[in-house]
Amino acid sequence: MYIDFEAISEQRDAVDVCIIGAGAAGISMAVTLSERGHRVLLCEGGDADYSERSQECYRGETIGDPYIPLYGARLRHLGGSTNHWGGVCRPLDRYDFTAKSAASETAWPIGRDALSPYYRSAAKLLDLATTPADQSIAGAGFKRIYFSLGNPTRLKDKFAATLRDSMTLECCLTANLVALETQDGHVTSATFKNYQGDYRLVHARYFVLACGGIENSRLLLWCNQQANGQLIPQAGTLGRYWMEHPHATVGKALLFKPAALGLDDEYNVFLSPTAASLDSRQILNCGLRLHRMNTETTQALIDELADQAPTLAGRIRVWQAQGQVIHGVVLRAAWEQEPRFENRIELSDELDELGVPRSRLVWQQSELDRRTIRESMLLLGEYLRDNEVGRLQMADWLADTPVQLPTEGELAGRHHMGGTRMSLAAETGIVNPDCRLFAQENCYVAGSSVFASAGHANPTLTLVQLALRLCDHLESRLTQTSSEAGAVPPT
Repeated sequence: MYIDFEAISEQRDAVDVCIIGAGAAGISMAVTLSERGHRVLLCEGGDADYSERSQECYRGETIGDPYIPLYGARLRHLGGSTNHWGGVCRPLDRYDFTAKSAASETAWPIGRDALSPYYRSAAKLLDLATTPADQSIAGAGFKRIYFSLGNPTRLKDKFAATLRDSMTLECCLTANLVALETQDGHVTSATFKNYQGDYRLVHARYFVLACGGIENSRLLLWCNQQANGQLIPQAGTLGRYWMEHPHATVGKALLFKPAALGLDDEYNVFLSPTAASLDSRQILNCGLRLHRMNTETTQALIDELADQAPTLAGRIRVWQAQGQVIHGVVLRAAWEQEPRFENRIELSDELDELGVPRSRLVWQQSELDRRTIRESMLLLGEYLRDNEVGRLQMADWLADTPVQLPTEGELAGRHHMGGTRMSLAAETGIVNPDCRLFAQENCYVAGSSVFASAGHANPTLTLVQLALRLCDHLESRLTQTSSEAGAVPPT
């Protein structure tokens, strides 16, 4: 049920789990834990709907490569960025959790098997359509992949009744985290502030920070600074290894045998390099999206080819006269970014309305990032040519040496990952494989900020799988402590 900011209880042990942030991870966890009978307080810094006063807190600066303004790269109200989520989902590939030969930093401390048990429940929560298994393409070095492309779920709408009526879930809006107190390896309380300048203190058995792939880093940097480094004593990687999925239109192609790629009866096909191709080409993962052109645009591409390869264009015209279908496609791509220590979220000198330093994003794509998309396109071009499946025309910027990435247009997917990296040791990350802060027994981080690497797939499904896995972990701890508290002492 919804409660006013003034109604937040400061009574100790009134809350089993305090979840901070009501986006995909936060709502998923709050609903799941409350349905299991646990007392949950869900604190959202924004309003029920979009408001300038809340969104203003997301203003920040970017240093490095051109990027989407931070103010518009995410949403700060109930439901978070699921309010403009496109609904595109697929799991990360199994080899996305491993150390790729091109960049050993891509290794996670867990494998995909740790998340697989949560696929069905995450897909149900997000209303994802069932997709076919990936299919190999003989001789291509690619596999055909599938995304769930159903109607995007707005979590605040889907769970509106639960948020309103649940007796075990309290939801408080305009509750902005401004401090975390810690003592002897436990977070003892969280301090929240509203837009009127009022403060409330929350005590809980467990705390979960689920504020997104930029805010998790920003808030932990600020809280750790206020706690004199006691929250995260080994903070060398805090905010570091931040990642995105670069996006761009990368070329066009004429397909003489569209059935070879599945484009004989579909308008969109998705491809990605096989694990063997990543190894042989020394690249990271990449998703290519082939969108079929209409007849007029396809013919214009054939006519353009006539100036560059008149013999081939002549053959195409003969094939067309014989009734052979030729498809033109536009190629777009989203590819994996190398996890690099230099890419980071840090605190700026400017404060937001709540007195918290704004975010500064330092972000630059590496030579490996550039090589990944270029080599992926070359690999596809070689397959089309060598198997007489078609011909590829790369975007002009991919032909430059070195590759000069576009400075305008789509740029990236608004997929914010890393910054509170999952690791086996505090020296190399911020949370352990259970998503717990290394130095705190009862404080966790949820969301894509814990990703150790990014793959190429949209992150929402994976972060919800992680959130549901964290629910099981917390339930086991809550159940254990309850049993111990209720145990009859020995005589």
